[in-house]
Amino acid sequence: MVRKNTYIFVDVEATLIRGKQHIIEIGAIKWLPDGTIERFSQLIQPYKFKKLNSHIQKLTGITTGQILNAPSFKKVMPKFIQWCEGNSVIVTFGEFDRKVLEEELIRNHMDVRFLYPIVDFQQKYMIEFQLKEQPSLKKLLETYDITSDINHRALADAISLFQVFKEVNGEELIEKHKTDEFGLILSEFRQQEEMYELYLSYISGRVWPTFIDVQSVKTIHKQLFFDIKEERRELEDGEIETIHRTIIQPNAEVETFLKMVMEDIQDKVLITRSGLKQLGKINRLHHAVFPKTEVMTLQHLLQKEEAVNEFTISQLTVTTYEMKLQQLIGKYEKEIIAEFEKRNLFVKEKVDI
Repeated sequence: MVRKNTYIFVDVEATLIRGKQHIIEIGAIKWLPDGTIERFSQLIQPYKFKKLNSHIQKLTGITTGQILNAPSFKKVMPKFIQWCEGNSVIVTFGEFDRKVLEEELIRNHMDVRFLYPIVDFQQKYMIEFQLKEQPSLKKLLETYDITSDINHRALADAISLFQVFKEVNGEELIEKHKTDEFGLILSEFRQQEEMYELYLSYISGRVWPTFIDVQSVKTIHKQLFFDIKEERRELEDGEIETIHRTIIQPNAEVETFLKMVMEDIQDKVLITRSGLKQLGKINRLHHAVFPKTEVMTLQHLLQKEEAVNEFTISQLTVTTYEMKLQQLIGKYEKEIIAEFEKRNLFVKEKVDI
């Protein structure tokens, strides 16, 4: 059976210059519906580049001289964009490649739209097998006994990704994990004199190509009391150090609330404020473990800190805050819908109602 889509497997190598990542090499494999394979590989000279650091040289084998003789990003990317043209889905392994490509294109005032839809295959693989730790490409090659020249060069890594994708039937895996449902969880954890004040809000809904349907908003507000215990321990030099440990008491209602969220978020897109680390202490305290699912953050979706801060409860009552959250979903629905489209999450047969 002939595939509908062309898949383009992309990998970039980059170096840090003045605090920003700059692409020094791009490699890609194009897998056409008829099975034809095309390759793209090009070294890139970053703006005001002087010398490649020794770690990157050792890791990739690329030398400073090669980069100094390479064309600029502005010269390479129009050729790459033209090469990518067509009904294609770009596939990366991890978030890094998309992030660096987007930042570099925007920095050079170039159109980023050719990148979409773009799929992070590492995340899809982790969802499929419910992995908590990110697998390396090298590890997957070993798992599936695939021989490849994995030497941290862009084209070699793109080829390796393509081989793993074929081995695990990546196209079917992508289709399997498409979803238009989301759950947004927000937390605020404030230490007071005798307790911690905790707010947890969970918004669930469905994303359509033209609007978002918020189906429920639930908030829990609890006080978590704590004790401070004094402990003494001997240091290597024989001195005694006194430390104070804060022991927070878990709350049964919070545990029930988190269990509800864990069950509901299965097979949905999980949206958080800035990542799951913010919830780490609360989750560990209540033995809550999120299932591995597609993850987005408000920081990435909204880009501006002041927009993210609008999702803070401030001095509002819980009822008013829940109403505000519904309004904010409506206010920023274009950004959320756009990210679902960029990640190729919508099922093509879906129709508006």
